[in-house]
Amino acid sequence: MELVELKRDEIYCDSHLVARKFNQQHKEVVKRIKKLEEDLLKLRGFGKTPKTLTENREYRGTKYTSYLMNREFFSLLVMRFKGVKALEWQIKFNEAFYAMERRLATLETNKADTAWIGARTQGKLSRKEETDIIKQFVDYATDQGSTSARYYYKHITNATYKALGLMHQRDPKIRDTMNIYQIAELTLAEHHAKLSIKKYMSLGRHYKDIYASVKDDLLRFGNSLRIDQSN
Repeated sequence: MELVELKRDEIYCDSHLVARKFNQQHKEVVKRIKKLEEDLLKLRGFGKTPKTLTENREYRGTKYTSYLMNREFFSLLVMRFKGVKALEWQIKFNEAFYAMERRLATLETNKADTAWIGARTQGKLSRKEETDIIKQFVDYATDQGSTSARYYYKHITNATYKALGLMHQRDPKIRDTMNIYQIAELTLAEHHAKLSIKKYMSLGRHYKDIYASVKDDLLRFGNSLRIDQSN
C-alpha cells in the first residue's frame, strides 16, 4: 500500500493509514487532527496553508471517515507523536510525499517530450498485444477449472513490474512517469511474457504451472538486464 495518494491535484495521506503505522487508535488521531484544525484557524495566512479533506472509506469491512492530510498538515500533526517508531514513520511518510512530487514533475516533463511520447505510444501497442494473449490465457485457465482466472491480468502485470524492480502505483500511472529507457525495458519484458504464455499454452501445460513458469522467465529476464547494465 502506498503511503500517499493524489487527490484533486494535490498529495495527501490517509488518517487511518497514519494511525495504523504510528500504532495509534484512529479516533485519537482524529481528535488531534480536529484540535490542530482549531489552532490553525487562529493563524490564517501563516505560510502555505495546511489542508485536510474528509472522505468516507472502508477498511477490512469497517467504514470510517478519513481525514486526508497534505504534507504541511501531516508534518504539524506528527510533531505530536513521540518515540523512535514514530520518527521512523515520519521519515517514511515524508519520503513518500517527496517521491510523489518527483513523479508528478516527471509526468509534466514527459508530456512535453516528443521522443518520450513516441516511445509511450509504441509501448501501448505492445501492451495491447500482451493483454490479448493474457485474455487467451484467462480463457485457457477457465477451461481448466480456474474460478479466478480474470486476476491473471493483474498478477502477470505485477510479476513484470517486480522483475524490473518497479513498484505498482495507481495515480499517476507508473507508465506515465517512466523514462524512455524504462519504457523500452518494460516493452521488452511484456513481449517476453507474451511469448512465454503462448509457448506454454501450446504445450498444453496446467495453467498454474504456466503462471509459475512465466514469473520465473520474467525474473530471469530482469536479472539479465541488470547484469548487462553492470558490465
